[in-house]
Amino acid sequence: MPELTEAIARLNGVLGKPGYFTETYCVTSRYFQPANGERVDAIRDLIESDYRGSWLYEPLIASLLLATDKVDSTTGMQMAYLKTWSKRSYNDINLLVPDLLDGAGLALQADALDAVKHLPEVQLAYLDPPYNQHRYFANYHIWETLVRWDEPSTYGIANKRLDVRTKDHRSAFNSKPAMPLALRELVADVKAETVVLSYNNESWLSREELLDICSAKGHVEIIDVDFKRYVGSQIGVYNKAGERVGEPGAKRNTEHVVIAGEKSMVQRLMQALPQD
Repeated sequence: MPELTEAIARLNGVLGKPGYFTETYCVTSRYFQPANGERVDAIRDLIESDYRGSWLYEPLIASLLLATDKVDSTTGMQMAYLKTWSKRSYNDINLLVPDLLDGAGLALQADALDAVKHLPEVQLAYLDPPYNQHRYFANYHIWETLVRWDEPSTYGIANKRLDVRTKDHRSAFNSKPAMPLALRELVADVKAETVVLSYNNESWLSREELLDICSAKGHVEIIDVDFKRYVGSQIGVYNKAGERVGEPGAKRNTEHVVIAGEKSMVQRLMQALPQD
């Protein structure tokens, strides 16, 4: 894709120019070094002015987002930033040509409970619902702004988008009372021969409840995968003044991967997985 490669090279040659992104996420907060913030401002402005309406628009934004993620000063999520600059924040932003899949695709911004009722049947559906009350929209609010490029009003030390507070972005999956019924409804309504569901052992549903919910699709198997916990959970709990008020939690957790569907297909999938 020479056209995409040329566009990436052009963007990598753009000089920084301070704007909204720099002021909001590098000056009044410390998510990124100002020099990198200025590059983001200049590159994103150029993408908007010269590539909007082109097939290059989305891949270029994706490349910028991935490059910016590599020079942040956080523990991963954007609920807060580090008190001192991370080592990687001193690196320069460098856009790479993103890997693209051949063929057509479809991306939806919709309520999953509504969307599954209108989507056609598929061979396999992968479901990855939120684990708790924290919404992805709030946890990664800077990426929302980088994509929309809408210069939103912000609030708090974390400079979150003001619309994070609105009800429009709240989901039944972020509510402990509503989540079990919502997930049961989603699994029942999704039109797929096989359903794969990923869920965390630190969330609201037990392993047994997950198996029961997914049994609506037929035969059920479950794989428990051991993971190192998110790094933010290993540094303790701090209050708004930066004072440590709690100890780190467990260092490992378990990801439950449930496979449900016609028995022979589920068994074939299980046999194809690495046995270690």
